[in-house]
Amino acid sequence: MSGFAAFMALGGDPADAKARTQAMLAAMQQRGAHGRTVLAAGGVALGQTAPDDAGSGGPWQRRAGGPILSGTVRLDNAADLRARLGLSDVPDGVVVLAAYDRWGLDLPQHLDGDFALVLWDPAAGRLLGLRDRFGVRPFLFRATPQAVAAASDAGALLAAFPASTPPLDEIWIAEFLSGQPTSASRTIHRGVSRLEPAHMLLVENGRIETRRYWELNPEPKSMADPPEALLEELDRAVLVRMRNGPVGAMLSGGLDSSTLSVLASRHSAAPLPTISMKFDRYPEIDEREWIAKVHAAGRFRPIWIDVDTLDGGIDELLAEQGTPFFAPNLPTSRSLYRAAAEAGLRGLIDGHGGDEVISFGLSRLAELAGEGQWRALWSATRAASALGGDPRRDIFLRSVVQGVRSRWLRAAARRLSRAEIDRTAWRRAVHADLVARTDLVDRVRKAAATPPPGATVDMRQHIGLLTAPRFATALEILDRAAACRNVVPLYPFLDRRVVEHCVAQPCSAKFHDGMARALLRDATRGVLPEAVRLRIGKSDFTAHVRARLLTGRDGDLARLLGADPGPVAEYADLGTIREGASRLRTGEADAGALQEIIRVLVLDRWLRRTTSPAEARLDQRTPA
Repeated sequence: MSGFAAFMALGGDPADAKARTQAMLAAMQQRGAHGRTVLAAGGVALGQTAPDDAGSGGPWQRRAGGPILSGTVRLDNAADLRARLGLSDVPDGVVVLAAYDRWGLDLPQHLDGDFALVLWDPAAGRLLGLRDRFGVRPFLFRATPQAVAAASDAGALLAAFPASTPPLDEIWIAEFLSGQPTSASRTIHRGVSRLEPAHMLLVENGRIETRRYWELNPEPKSMADPPEALLEELDRAVLVRMRNGPVGAMLSGGLDSSTLSVLASRHSAAPLPTISMKFDRYPEIDEREWIAKVHAAGRFRPIWIDVDTLDGGIDELLAEQGTPFFAPNLPTSRSLYRAAAEAGLRGLIDGHGGDEVISFGLSRLAELAGEGQWRALWSATRAASALGGDPRRDIFLRSVVQGVRSRWLRAAARRLSRAEIDRTAWRRAVHADLVARTDLVDRVRKAAATPPPGATVDMRQHIGLLTAPRFATALEILDRAAACRNVVPLYPFLDRRVVEHCVAQPCSAKFHDGMARALLRDATRGVLPEAVRLRIGKSDFTAHVRARLLTGRDGDLARLLGADPGPVAEYADLGTIREGASRLRTGEADAGALQEIIRVLVLDRWLRRTTSPAEARLDQRTPA
């Protein structure tokens, strides 16, 4: 998978723009060893890495002296745009340039797909950056009074300014350790920013600004669309992502990956390669029984990966990611991409995002309580309990509190509820001093008090899941892992039309007859085997992650909890981490402690790899 880089001098000597861009490309070796650079007038250079077998990639230019484009671009509506713009079968990057010629700054309104791109218009003196609606492709930038740089990876931006390493951002660190990110633009380095999904970066007339160009807020449906409407949209989304093959599919045996695999097999001339995991040592989470049912429903070429072959210690993963990350199952994803590359695949269809796009529809429980449908509500708590593990009684009472209008009934439900909620648990792994220095509690509270758009409670919750900062961050992590194998992850569920269709459906269509994720279950009737279509739960990989953590070959946990914990002690509450590790060693299924330990371990290794002595780190902290 390629990467892009751009450098624009705002003052001083513009002559080194090309050298800066080449330095950024060299810092992204995992995105291809070969780079091309085009230097435009005015001290602006655009470059792009190209894997060995990438063929003709960017940067693109339609005419001498005209706009130049660099980036990762895959358009869902490329065929339609070519027809509207009178183009032949040209690359998607050239289609974007033609669309810019036609629509100027309205360009993003006409693009559907996965893209992170930067465009230089020398005639207008304008640098334009765009990131797709859901953040499938990464876009990072750094702006100083002298220059603006943009790239696929943060490491490239550090290479562009080697004499001025940006300081650490303690707010990001506090939010990372607590698992409560409040901003999609913030990174661990102050001054290095993400361009948020559905945003543009505009540098023009000496001004640097970011603008939102699209908002997820479809018109709500009063009545549900027929189930086949979703199936048609998903089938189209799968097909357009297969046009740059060869393509395979990740098949886990769950509802999302099974649906996409069966649809893709219908469009594949040969049996579709599917890549799946087998867990011989953990039969309780092995999915081969379900995967076999899916294989019987289409034409497939199964490729299996044994979980015992997973590789990648923290240092290796950090070298790949370049920044602290939270992705407990990243070794599994890396193995999937490795197998895809070994099978000669360029793209891998992935069901990631399906949970959020389809929605579990649990807002329906509060609606049932408000409607007084007590028997239906109690029946619905079975599916909700299977998903999250909470007792059905507690789910029932919470639904009453959230849904009924009667103050008396709400008060009674609160009294009957025995669930004790620790409202400070989310920040227990963060050092108390860091909590205070960063105003973490207030910051998280204010973020939670800003509701997303949406005409109904269900829509606001649905949109909130899809626009949360952690959603795009997860996609960035997968993008970097796949880039190292020259494989492009393809996410049909993150097709704009699919997302808008699902969000707009009434809550009663998302959860009914005691079944969560009803939109997809209804749409796949007759497509998937009934046993797969009606699965209530899915495997919980927490036990496997815990085992990998406690038996880690690098000894990271023992070192962290030893006499010299290192620089992470400035940021994490290591007493909490010790207690959590003790519970995990006794076999307690404490998912919260597991997540806290993983975050602290990753931050610890990153700090040891990258930071200077303690006195210098203190100088780099975010000002209070």
